[in-house]
Amino acid sequence: MNRRVSNLLALFCGTAVLCLFLGGLAAADELFDTRAADAHFQQGLKLYFKQQYENAVTEFEEATKIDPDNAKAYYFLGYSYYKLKDMPKAMETFEEAYHLDQRYSPIPKGSPPIPPEVAPTPETQSSPKPESPPE
Repeated sequence: MNRRVSNLLALFCGTAVLCLFLGGLAAADELFDTRAADAHFQQGLKLYFKQQYENAVTEFEEATKIDPDNAKAYYFLGYSYYKLKDMPKAMETFEEAYHLDQRYSPIPKGSPPIPPEVAPTPETQSSPKPESPPE
């Protein structure tokens, strides 16, 4: 009887390991599936333009988890945080978008430089700004 219990336990453990392995493969497939990232990005855009910024953040964050090199997802994530008046997170995601692709700059090319007396300081950098980004 002891041998039979050992065999059943070994079979159960082997089945559990196989299930975990196969489940891990499915998760890994989504992790690098750019189609899944694009689907989350497209849903985030729909929500963003419906002004549902918190839900858009969730979708854009999911897109960046699946595809960490998705500059456009970081860019719109930054604007979603901006709309929610979370300036530290907005700046962080804008910087990530710009780091990945310099076309995704929150400051349009040809804009005049910010005068030193208006440039943000560490004390004022996290406070919300009244102006809104281009849509």
